[in-house]
Amino acid sequence: MIAWLSIPAQRNGRWLALLTISLLSACAATSRIPEDALRLPESTLDVRSIQTRTFAAPSDTAILAAAIALLQDMEYNIDRIEKSLGVITASKVTDADSASQKTRLFFLDMLCAMSLSGGCDAMSKASDEQHLTVTMVVLPSLARSGEYITRITIQGVLYNKAEQILALERIDDAETYQQVFDNLRKAIYIQVSEND
Repeated sequence: MIAWLSIPAQRNGRWLALLTISLLSACAATSRIPEDALRLPESTLDVRSIQTRTFAAPSDTAILAAAIALLQDMEYNIDRIEKSLGVITASKVTDADSASQKTRLFFLDMLCAMSLSGGCDAMSKASDEQHLTVTMVVLPSLARSGEYITRITIQGVLYNKAEQILALERIDDAETYQQVFDNLRKAIYIQVSEND
């Protein structure tokens, strides 16, 4: 039998409490949180400003309806609509291979085959599909009535021919977002005009 188990229960409780306090204080002393751990990088604010615009509209429903029509025109499938939260999620699959990449990998496979070495399968590493997901959030502006703040985020997952993930990316290109917002502004105008 272990010796400390034979110590009366009251002393066991004290030793257990002392051991627990010692372990917790050791953990607290070694795990300091860096000062900037909760601070967002400056680039986050820049990205958010690229992804956000304010639109004047009679209601959030008008913006959501215009956004759905726009996304469908852009060949996205509407995955989810949370009208009460002002959220739309849509996705599509696009072709990601390029002719130059295919040519380069084809020649690599040919060189490998001519050298008679095994494992010639460079083409399976070629980009094949990109799965794009768009999330749009529409909220009433706290500054002015009749205006709605709209934020769009676009993420992409790139797959190779063997259906393995090559890259996960957040699309941060300002021109892409500007085109979407310009088209959304036109779609809102059409939506409002049709309902008048």
